[in-house]
Amino acid sequence: MEGEILYGINPVLEALKAERQTLNKILVAEGRHGPPLQALQLLAREKGVPVHARPREVLSRMARTGHHQGVIGLSAGFFYASWEDLQASIRSQPGHALVLILDSIEDPQNLGSLIRTAEASGAQGIILPRDRAVGITPAVIKASAGAAVYIPVVRVTNLARTLEELKKEGLWIVGADSRGERNLYDMKFDPNLGLVIGSEGQGIRPLVLKKCDYTISIPMKGKISSLNAAVAGAVILFEIIRQRLRYPTK
Repeated sequence: MEGEILYGINPVLEALKAERQTLNKILVAEGRHGPPLQALQLLAREKGVPVHARPREVLSRMARTGHHQGVIGLSAGFFYASWEDLQASIRSQPGHALVLILDSIEDPQNLGSLIRTAEASGAQGIILPRDRAVGITPAVIKASAGAAVYIPVVRVTNLARTLEELKKEGLWIVGADSRGERNLYDMKFDPNLGLVIGSEGQGIRPLVLKKCDYTISIPMKGKISSLNAAVAGAVILFEIIRQRLRYPTK
């Protein structure tokens, strides 16, 4: 089997639209019709990506699921952005930069959801560690609704050192921690911000936590003491957006 498998009409369509995701081939289930598929085939033709019809059971076997909507794309793999790409993205928004740093996220659904939220919130990029964390897989791209191909995603070897580099770019680093010293809703966030979200089970690793300028917690009123990583990230990112809309910086 060549490349990686991406399935579903919207993820494949978004991969075709994006510059950083290259599809080598698209397979469509025999007998599959409709306007969304016609739009996909037209764009594939414009991009020079061949489209082939195959029996639906072939697609199900390749995607390892029957929920592929009759469309799968074969790619050469996800193209991660470079540190220089991220720097350029940060510097393109002076005084408004927002970077999401994910420490050891292992669940593909959580990672995809966080990427989708970060892109929707206008973040300039996402940073992932190379080790002990899920990378950008077809399942992550699907969970992100295709957002993974629109926002720079960088993988780094040393996350703690990367936070120091972000500080040199003028970003304040805030860590989301259930024991954080500041309440999310008492905060007035800095204009240039790096938000660290930790793993589902252990949270932010101690060495990374030490590099944060401060930590915040989300107030909880029920018996459950914390939210999962994707939900916590969404709550915080959109509180940041709310503040930026209400108190815009020049």
